[in-house]
Amino acid sequence: MINFILLYKIRSTIKRFVKEKLRNEEIALTKNSCLSCLITDLTWEIYYLLKEESNKEK
Repeated sequence: MINFILLYKIRSTIKRFVKEKLRNEEIALTKNSCLSCLITDLTWEIYYLLKEESNKEK
């Protein structure tokens, strides 16, 4: 089962982090890049890593 609250918290944290990096010009975007796509991909990867880790603990 997907924990949407955890997913939302992860996405919010990543979004803040990426926006801060963009402001500081530490991340560069091309005209073909999709910031939302990047954030969504990172969110799901972190979610699955956390879920996998919690399953190992059980």
